[in-house]
Amino acid sequence: MNKTILDWYKRNGDDVKAWAKDIWDHCEIAMEEYHACEVTAEFMKKHGFHVETLNCKFPGEKPNTVVASWGSGHPVIGYIGEYDGLTGMGQDCVPYYSPKEGPGHGCAHNLMSPSCGSAAIACKEAMQAESLPGTVMFFACPAEETVEGKIYMASLGLFDNLDVCMAWHPQPRNLKIRELRQCSLTNMKVEFFGLAAHASSYPERGRSALDACEIMNVGVNYLREHVESTTRMHYSYINGGDKPNIVPSYAALHYFLRTKDLKSNYELLERVKKCAEGASIMTETKYKITINSMGPGCILLNGFNRFLYEAAAKIPQISFSAKDEAFAKELFTNINGREPEEGEDIIFTKIEEPTGNPVYAPSSTDAGVVSRICPTSRLFGWGELNRTPSHSWGYVSCAGSEIGLKSAVYAGIAQAQAGYEIAKDPSVIIPWREDLDQQLKEDGDLKPIKPNTVYSES
Repeated sequence: MNKTILDWYKRNGDDVKAWAKDIWDHCEIAMEEYHACEVTAEFMKKHGFHVETLNCKFPGEKPNTVVASWGSGHPVIGYIGEYDGLTGMGQDCVPYYSPKEGPGHGCAHNLMSPSCGSAAIACKEAMQAESLPGTVMFFACPAEETVEGKIYMASLGLFDNLDVCMAWHPQPRNLKIRELRQCSLTNMKVEFFGLAAHASSYPERGRSALDACEIMNVGVNYLREHVESTTRMHYSYINGGDKPNIVPSYAALHYFLRTKDLKSNYELLERVKKCAEGASIMTETKYKITINSMGPGCILLNGFNRFLYEAAAKIPQISFSAKDEAFAKELFTNINGREPEEGEDIIFTKIEEPTGNPVYAPSSTDAGVVSRICPTSRLFGWGELNRTPSHSWGYVSCAGSEIGLKSAVYAGIAQAQAGYEIAKDPSVIIPWREDLDQQLKEDGDLKPIKPNTVYSES
């Protein structure tokens, strides 16, 4: 284990925790991570990085994205973090249900940018100490929960120069490599445009955009019987009209389409588009489909995954105080309605070896787009308690506790060690790049539709 990295965390670990707690205290939802962006930029500047901030979705508006860099030349070692929360999940940092107004970190993203950003800093310190050439980059990415932040960033070319990329996500399990392909996802808006009329006196003159939404959803719901079992389709209403006595001239839907890979996502999108077309014809309305973002599943590289695991296995053992254990036991009991059984793990502290057998998972992440640009490996685990469901009050509470904060520090140490070892021997990247190129070739070199693209309209 590199001594420079350990020394840096010994001096700065409490500051990393404070950074993560600050983001937890000021939780912001997707694309509105303005405070998190500001404090993250300040921390990276303080530790010697050149920092740019921007709004990756609406250029020129208030920044929600951080791009920090140090050094020059190759290898270009990247770290990506997130910091968006979830609407309506405000919770005090206590081991029992205590809701408060506003969003909450129900996926523990407050831990990710401090962990990954600090890893970039510690990696830089180790490279400086040994005069190793190369560039270290850190990206604080908005809007992972809506699976779009990194897709907008990729469309701006922000990841194009990376040779490798790493990340960590908290999870109620031991630390390991994320060997999940995860699914491709299309995030899209469907709008219908009709004719307004008095709903009682002149209904025959109206053409209801809301009716079109309803009929489209019926079509999609019948479609569920005729898709693969791995397919998921979710929708919500963005607009359903203003008053019931007016035939609505405008109504809109928000859809997430998830499939096992990018090819099947394109195929499903075409079938869902036909449901919109049919509803438009039946109601004599017009329609418009806009792709907010399209995210591919993750490409996994067993060689890089093994390398990251072996680096993580070198870090010191993580441990927690009696106070932390008491907090964990009470939270576990309140979440699960029972006390932990004898010998049942509550806080996870081990590191598990990768299996080398990636599996499909029905979840999605915009990190998939990064995995198609450069060799990418992600750690997940630690920071949350056993049997605590994500997007729950218990997840929020633990993410603000010492258990979550300390996990962010130790996951950062693991990522920093891996970056340092890559800088020492950049040739390790060559077979990872070859593996990635081969998998992209087998995938047919399909590319996601660019964000904010009008896909179809009448």
